[in-house]
Amino acid sequence: MTGNVAVGANGSPESLAAVRWAAREAALRAVALRIIHVQEWPVPPERLEHVAAWGSTREGPVPPERSRQYEELLQRAAGVAEQAEPGLAIVAEELVGEGLAHRALLAELETPGSVDLLVLGSQGLDSFTGFLVGTTSLPVAAASERPVVLVRSRETDSGAQGGHTAAETGRLVLGIDLRGDEDHEAVLGFGFAEAARRNSRLQILHAWTLPAMYAYAETADPGIGEELADQISRTLSRTVEPWQKRFPDVPVQAKAVVGAPGAELVYASPGADLLVVGRRKRPLPVGPRLGHVAHAVIHHAKCPVVVIPHT
Repeated sequence: MTGNVAVGANGSPESLAAVRWAAREAALRAVALRIIHVQEWPVPPERLEHVAAWGSTREGPVPPERSRQYEELLQRAAGVAEQAEPGLAIVAEELVGEGLAHRALLAELETPGSVDLLVLGSQGLDSFTGFLVGTTSLPVAAASERPVVLVRSRETDSGAQGGHTAAETGRLVLGIDLRGDEDHEAVLGFGFAEAARRNSRLQILHAWTLPAMYAYAETADPGIGEELADQISRTLSRTVEPWQKRFPDVPVQAKAVVGAPGAELVYASPGADLLVVGRRKRPLPVGPRLGHVAHAVIHHAKCPVVVIPHT
């Protein structure tokens, strides 16, 4: 994936952290960075008092062409990006959302060639609570046709993300589900390409639990669990092998572990540069939603999380 990197900015510390992360990602990909601010319109009732200076008509407030407040917001975000990656090509622009900001971002993502990777900030509370996912980031991550990265403010400040030199080795964590007919191409393709781009090693995890039907069988034959574990490990190796051949320079550790997938990925996240998970595209009338594993890591992972949509 070599296309555009875009980042949503609203002036919060979390969005500025996302801008820093996105700037470094754009530099790694050798592409320009798009900084996008979405002006919600019509303005929600609770914010009407903040737009009195914008003017009004009999029908209500009139949206400005581009207010000084938002101009300064975009300039500040561009300054943060320039400081993170001097010389990076940066484009800052404002969109008008039809009611909700996430709708404007989703519409922008649906435009062919517009955005290949979108980075958003998510408000972090503490190590126990994890992400406080806002009204924009969660709907976008659940419905986007493009990969979406969620970043918290302390992640970039602590140096948990960013490009490594050839002499350094970072770590990317990737969760994969071997059950059913899951399509692993999009998730593995993103993970291997990103690890190669960053000169990082790739830690691939598949978490599983012994099916309930095996409980009584294991009592009679304690080795049945080991046989199932060996079978799962072989399946994981076969799934990853073609990508290892395609990216021979990426150090890979693929491991099947016993446990809840969301919890095991969260346990592996401290110190990682990025955690990669998939999200199945849901056709209507089910509608877009995040699976329980993606939901768990978005709320509790200790590193930026990228959600990859797949069939």
